[in-house]
Amino acid sequence: MNGSLRIAVVHPFSWPEVRRGGERYLDDLVWYLTEAGHAVDVVTGTTGPSFDAARGGVTERRRRNVVPARLSRRNVSPVDTFGWAALRPLLRRRYDVVHALTPSAALAARAAGQRTLYTVLGHPTEEQFGRRPLDRRLVAAAVRRASAVTALSDASARQVGAMFGRPPDVLSPGVRVSRFPPKDGPPPGEARILFSADASDARKGVVLALEAIVELAVRRPGARLALSGTGDHRWALDQLGEVGGRAEAMTDVLGPGVPDDVPRRYREATVTVLPARDEAFGLALVESLASGTPVVCSKDGGMPEIVDDPCIGVTFSPRDAGALAGAIDAAMDLAADPGTPERCTRHARRWDWETVVGPAHEACYRGLVARRRATPT
Repeated sequence: MNGSLRIAVVHPFSWPEVRRGGERYLDDLVWYLTEAGHAVDVVTGTTGPSFDAARGGVTERRRRNVVPARLSRRNVSPVDTFGWAALRPLLRRRYDVVHALTPSAALAARAAGQRTLYTVLGHPTEEQFGRRPLDRRLVAAAVRRASAVTALSDASARQVGAMFGRPPDVLSPGVRVSRFPPKDGPPPGEARILFSADASDARKGVVLALEAIVELAVRRPGARLALSGTGDHRWALDQLGEVGGRAEAMTDVLGPGVPDDVPRRYREATVTVLPARDEAFGLALVESLASGTPVVCSKDGGMPEIVDDPCIGVTFSPRDAGALAGAIDAAMDLAADPGTPERCTRHARRWDWETVVGPAHEACYRGLVARRRATPT
C-alpha cells in the first residue's frame, strides 16, 4: 500500500527544549516521516499558552500542560497529565495513525477514537513501579487499550510482556548516521572517556563512571572523564567521599552545549561509556559508534543488543566499578587499532534512520492501517 499517511506523534516534551532520548527519537522520527512525504502533526506540551505553528512541513500543536499544585504535591508529573492536554487536538482531527510516546498520550488517543501505536520508551521493572504505582496503572492501561504496542529492544519487549501480559513488537530508534561524520583514526592527545548522559539521573551510572576513572588511572595515567550532557554530578562526588575528590580532579564538565557540539565530542573521545541500568536502548552508544568511537556499556537492558560485537565495544557486569574500569581499559586498546573507526561506523548503520529504522516505522504504520481496514466492523 503506497501513498502519504496522516500521522500524529504525541509526547509532552520536544527537542531541543528537552534533550533526552525520547525527545531525540521524536525529532528524528518526524524528520524521517516528513522527508518521506507524510503529513505530520506533533502534539506536544508547553508551560505557556496553547498554540499551533507550522514549521518545515510539520504542524506543531502545543498544548498548555501545567500540573496544578495540589496534584504536584501528590507526585503527579506533567507526563501523567499530558493526556488531558492532548485530548482536544486528537478529538478534532482524524489521523491514519497516532504514535503515542507516553501512556497518558496513548490513552488520550484511544479516548479520541484514533488508531494508536503506543511505544513503551523505558525498560519497566518492579523496582521502578514500586516507587510510583501510578506509573504502573497508566502503562498497564495504555498497553491494554492501544491498537498496537512496541518496545525499543528485545529485552524491553520481554519485560513489557512479562509485566503487562501483551508482548509488544520491537521498533527501535536510531541515528541519522549522516549527521555523525566518523573520525579518521585514533584521536591524538590524552585519553578522553566520554559520559554522554544526564548526570543527575542516578540510573545513568555517573557514580560508577567516577569510581572507574579513579581505578583506571592506575593503568592509564592521564585518562580523563568528560561529562557531556545535562544534570549536576556533584551529588555523586559527595556520595563517593574521598574517592569523589580524586575523581573530580580527573573530570572535565563539558555541559550540554548545543546539539551541533555532540558529533564532535564523540569524534574527539577515545571511548564512550554508558554504565546505566534498566536502559531500554542506549542511543548514545549508536551515536558514538556512528562517529567511529568504540563504546562500553553494562550488561543490562537493551544495551548488549547494540554492543554485540567485541570489535566495536566491551560490556561489563552492572554496578561494578572495577569491571567498568577493566572494560574501559580493553576498549582503549580497541580505540588504538586503526581499523576500529570503520568497524564502528559500519556497525552503527544497523540503526540508520534513512535506510533501516525509518522504513521499519513506515511498515509498522502501514501494517496497522491495513489490519484495521481488514477488520470487520
